[in-house]
Amino acid sequence: MPNWCMNSVTINGEKSKLDEIVKACEEDKLLEFLVPIGEWNYGTAIEAWGTKWEVSDIDYDRQEDDTLMLNFETAWGPPTTAYITGEQNHDITIYASYYEPGMAFIGEYEDSEDNSYNIDFEDESWMDEIPEHLSDHWGLYDEYESWKEYQDEEF
Repeated sequence: MPNWCMNSVTINGEKSKLDEIVKACEEDKLLEFLVPIGEWNYGTAIEAWGTKWEVSDIDYDRQEDDTLMLNFETAWGPPTTAYITGEQNHDITIYASYYEPGMAFIGEYEDSEDNSYNIDFEDESWMDEIPEHLSDHWGLYDEYESWKEYQDEEF
C-alpha cells in the first residue's frame, strides 16, 4: 500500500477545456486526460504523471466559467509531472498544493515549479521554512499541537 498524498488544485482555462476536465474527473481519468498514456504501465505512469496510479477520491467544484477546483489523493506524491505536460497540452494553468503526512512533506506547484518542504515536528523550528499559507491550508499547526500532546502522554 502506498502512502497517500492529499492534493488541492486550481485549474484555470477556457470553459470548454474545463468542461472536458470535469468529464475526465467523472470518468476517473484526470491524469489520463492531462497526459494520455493509453494502457496503464507502472514505469510509463511514473514517468508521465509523477505517480503510479490515476488520482483517487476526486471531487471538484466549478468556481466560475474559467476556474475549476479539485481535491484528490495520489500515491506517494503529487502528480507534478502531469501538471507540467497538461498545462502545455491543454492551454491551462494549474496551481496545486499538497500534503503527504506519512512521509511528512508539504509543497506547492505553480508556474512549472514544484517547491516541497519536509516537516519535522521534533525540530521546534519546523515551521520556519514552510510558507504560512501552506501550513494554514493543511492545518499543520493543529496537527503539531496534537503531536505535542501525544508526545507528552507517551513519553
